[in-house]
Amino acid sequence: MKGLFYGIDGGATRCRLAIWDEEKHLVYQDEGESSNSYAVGFEQASKHVITLLEKAMQNPLIANLPVKGFCFGSAGLARATERQRWEQVFDTFFAKEFPRLLVSDAEILLAGSHQDPTGLCLIAGTGSICLGRNQEGEIVRSGGMGTGLGDEGSAWWIAHEAVRRTLKSRENRDLKTNMEATIHSFFHLSNAEECIPFFNDRNLTKSAVADFAPFVTTFANQGDALAQAIIDQAADELVLLVLSVEARLSGTFHRRLTLAGGVLEHDRTIRNLFLQKLPKSIVVCPNKGTALEGALILAYNAKTDSKKDTTR
Repeated sequence: MKGLFYGIDGGATRCRLAIWDEEKHLVYQDEGESSNSYAVGFEQASKHVITLLEKAMQNPLIANLPVKGFCFGSAGLARATERQRWEQVFDTFFAKEFPRLLVSDAEILLAGSHQDPTGLCLIAGTGSICLGRNQEGEIVRSGGMGTGLGDEGSAWWIAHEAVRRTLKSRENRDLKTNMEATIHSFFHLSNAEECIPFFNDRNLTKSAVADFAPFVTTFANQGDALAQAIIDQAADELVLLVLSVEARLSGTFHRRLTLAGGVLEHDRTIRNLFLQKLPKSIVVCPNKGTALEGALILAYNAKTDSKKDTTR
C-alpha cells in the first residue's frame, strides 16, 4: 500500500510541516505557530503541532493514505525527558504504529544541509552547537548547553563577553576598549553601575543580549583591542566545537561540515577567522537544503528501522 512520510521542523517562531510520497515527491506543505515549548510553553506548543497535523489529515489528497514514517525535530529533543513528553502527545494522536523519530533541531538541519544524515554541522546563532553523525547512525554533540553553561562563540556569548570584559576594563583588569558608551546606548543604560542589575536580571532574554554582537565585530574591525580579542576567541571556540565532535565520533563518516546560524551566515569577519583556524582536513560545504527537508529525509529513512521504537 502506498504511504506518506511526514517531516516537521519545529521552531520558536513557526512550525513547518511537509509530506513526501514514496517517490519523495512533495505532496503537502504548511506551517503553523510555534512548537518550541521553551518559547510558548509545552501545552501551547503541542497544541500547535496537533492543529497542523489535523489540518493536513483533512486534506482529501492524503486523508486515506497511511503514515509510513514520521520525524519531528525541535529544540530540546536531544534530552530523554523532552522526547517522552512529546511521545505521549503523538501516542494519543496517531492510532497506528509506524517508524517515528523525535530529534533535535540540529539533527534535522544536519540531514537537510547535506541532503544526507551523515557528516558534521555547526550552528552559531543566538546559541551554539555542533553535531556529527556517522554512517552507523551514531550521533555526537558538543556545546548546546545554554547561557548558564556555555554557548561559546554564539551571538549571545560574544555580546555577553563584550559587556563583562568592558566592565573589567574599566577597573584596569582587561584590555583597553571604546565599547562602553555604545553598550550603555544600546541597552538604554545611563552608566556602568546600571549594568549590574540589568544583566543579572533573570527576565533578560538571551536574544536581547545577542542583538549586540554585530557591534562587537564593528569595533573589532575598527581596531578595538578588546573587541578583537573577543572575536578571535569566538572563532577559536567554534573550531573547538567541531574538533570535539570529530574526535569523539567513531566509525565511518564524511568530514564535511555545513555552517548555519546568524554568526556564521552573516558575520564575515568571524566566518573568515573560523575558516582560517579550521583544519583543512574538514571540508566546509555549501548547504544543500533546509531543516524541513532534513526532517523528511529522516522520516523516509526511518522506514527501514524497527517499528517498535525508533525514537532517538
